[in-house]
Amino acid sequence: MIRYVNSLVVIGIALFVTTSCTTTTEEENTKTETIPNEIAKANVEGEAYLEYLDFNDSLPKANSLYYSREVNGQQEWTDVIMTLDDSSQILKMVEQFLTAGSEAVCSNHFYFKDGYKYASKQFFLETQDDSTYFVEILSYYDKDEKVTATKRRTAEYEDLLSREQYMVAPKQDCSAERAFDIVNQKGKFKTTFQGFAEFQGFKYLVVGEDAKDGYSSALVVQRMTPLLKELRNDESDLLGVPLRVNFQTVNDDGSSQQILFGVAREI
Repeated sequence: MIRYVNSLVVIGIALFVTTSCTTTTEEENTKTETIPNEIAKANVEGEAYLEYLDFNDSLPKANSLYYSREVNGQQEWTDVIMTLDDSSQILKMVEQFLTAGSEAVCSNHFYFKDGYKYASKQFFLETQDDSTYFVEILSYYDKDEKVTATKRRTAEYEDLLSREQYMVAPKQDCSAERAFDIVNQKGKFKTTFQGFAEFQGFKYLVVGEDAKDGYSSALVVQRMTPLLKELRNDESDLLGVPLRVNFQTVNDDGSSQQILFGVAREI
């Protein structure tokens, strides 16, 4: 199935590049195999396509909402950066996140070709025998999105990963389901009304999962529409009402703001 950006969900264009590391959180995605310690063969065509998407600054980029939550007094956050073609078809997604208690920002990179998941990269920190190092896992998929090959490389520092050789690794699927939930405001990233907040003279609409300790996102309110006035006047009774937000992310001097362009009740 070809993936497109829903214009009612994301319209913002973000001209920035992220650097991060990631880990897979689903143990069932890893198939245990006995793999010899051998250098993986190069996939010349595949790696050329990945490099094209990684370093092509002419392709437009868009971003999901930025979600955060507090877990045991520690902050977690997540978002998705997308690379698009001229018809808004998704060519690449970078799902990045920080989990409670971790100092490392993690990420899963998904590459799409002809509408299917063509490859994935996972970046994360791994600790073994009191030694910590960076890991990159690269998997390729067929047109049914079944893993055809996986390879892995490690380095003391993230910036040095590209200098290392890939080694053969057990086949490992990296699911893009969570990333699509973030982009499409579904599941744990559903945008229900969670109230208003004020900070440094700005009024924010807060949306997110209607659950204790759920993920939420705040958007700057530029003008009070009839729906926003209704939500403000009956805030406590309307908490949890499903909404659909239209927004743009604005970056300025290293900081970013999510500007609310429109909001509607979810049908």
